[in-house]
Amino acid sequence: MSSSRRLLLVAAIAVVGVVGTVVEPVAARQQPAAPAPGTSLYTVVAGDYLTGIANKLHIPFADLLSLNHLVRSSVIHPGMQLIVPVGVASSPPAPPAAAFSYTVLRGDSLSGIAAKLHVTLTQLLAANSLQKTSVIVTGQRLTAPAGATLPTPSTTAPSTSTTVTPAPAAAAGPSSSARYTVVAGDGLIRIAVRLNVSLSALLSTNSLTAQSVIRPGMQLLVPAGGMLPTPKPVATTTTTTTTTTPATTTTAAGQQFYVVRPGDFLIGIAATLGVPLATLLSTNSLTRQSVIVPGGRLLVPTGGHLPTVASEAPTNTPVPVTSAGSAKINSVLAFAMAQLGKPYRFNAAGPDAWDCSGLTMAAYATIGVKLPHYSGAQALLGNNVVWTADAIRAGDLVFLESSPGSGIVTHVGIAINSTQWVQAPRTGDVVRISTISASRIIAVRRFVS
Repeated sequence: MSSSRRLLLVAAIAVVGVVGTVVEPVAARQQPAAPAPGTSLYTVVAGDYLTGIANKLHIPFADLLSLNHLVRSSVIHPGMQLIVPVGVASSPPAPPAAAFSYTVLRGDSLSGIAAKLHVTLTQLLAANSLQKTSVIVTGQRLTAPAGATLPTPSTTAPSTSTTVTPAPAAAAGPSSSARYTVVAGDGLIRIAVRLNVSLSALLSTNSLTAQSVIRPGMQLLVPAGGMLPTPKPVATTTTTTTTTTPATTTTAAGQQFYVVRPGDFLIGIAATLGVPLATLLSTNSLTRQSVIVPGGRLLVPTGGHLPTVASEAPTNTPVPVTSAGSAKINSVLAFAMAQLGKPYRFNAAGPDAWDCSGLTMAAYATIGVKLPHYSGAQALLGNNVVWTADAIRAGDLVFLESSPGSGIVTHVGIAINSTQWVQAPRTGDVVRISTISASRIIAVRRFVS
């Protein structure tokens, strides 16, 4: 072979190598994998967060995490695609521009916020891609529709004595030198509720974080718009005697009777008298479904004891429920009480062992209320109860945070009265009745009115 032909052959081989090098990465590019059958993709937009996406798309928060192999602390960013059940919109429409945003406070509702911003509920829902059934949480920021105006500081929430002042989008310093003195049992969230401000406003005003440690005697600046709590009047024995209907009577024959009060339930009364529910029912020829009304008298079983006058006066006047509601609550509590003594086991939902949310889920299933098997998701359902202003009632779900001020829901139980509940506590323990840890309450939800 001549030298010229050899040179041509070498050149051809070199060209083939170069072309292969250039073309190969192009051929390696692939389109994003199509979503699995029954699912679609949601594109994250600015301002999104995991619980907000779950609420906006009306899917269980736990399902959103599971489908995308995420945890509560996972970080998402605009443009990221999340797998969601089929039929959910891939991206929400962009909300209209607004001059400010509104920070949701405890006790807020969508219709109440719309009224405070002087806009229609439809406008508020459209501006935030929400529906009437959407769940909002404390601290969530909502975009104010065009034409909205901030409420004046004197605006109060309807049907409650708690003054509500919305937190504007821009940070503001304290309006005065008012200070709150930390007392034993206080947590940052609890203080924010007492001052009627958002947790973020309290933290920024005092240069704190959600993990900051506070101690009794420490003084905190009251954020702009906040109000120091009004000291509660001290109840005297004379006042209690003249203003509170006695809850006990004793006959000449020595028989003792308990007088039913608004908000009372059979299981709660049994706990107050220190007797089993079955004993109270048999003594009074009742069943678990029996309806009791304020003013009715129940015979105290042998071995039971009437409450003292000091423990009789409630700290808050409970709101009576309907007879139908009373029967439903009795069913929920009767189921929970029937599980007393059964062991705790993580992720168990009966019938021989329970964890905290498994017990509440099964108890409410007896009246047709479907709850997810996750305390954090249950805390977003039902009607919010401002427990600092409205007494906890039998049947309410009470949620605790891991430690005062942490803001993380870790436990749930069913209240049997304003201070006691039935719960599945922890590994090595059993379902039992105990006193609610008031300093760790982060939320209270009501499912039966």
